[in-house]
Amino acid sequence: MATRLLQNPLGQRAEPGARGDIVRVTDGRATIYLLPQEYDAADDRSLRWLPAKQHPPERGCRRDL
Repeated sequence: MATRLLQNPLGQRAEPGARGDIVRVTDGRATIYLLPQEYDAADDRSLRWLPAKQHPPERGCRRDL
């Protein structure tokens, strides 16, 4: 999910249709921030990969204790 944000006031959502100053991309587990031109240049695959790379999958067996 991508959300365009403003720098002033910091973190406020940009108006619908506005470019914004920062783009927040999250997959529900990790969040990254991109410049609008970085977001525009990225394809769907890379936008899915960037947050996932922040939290690699856990390895090994997990048990509930």
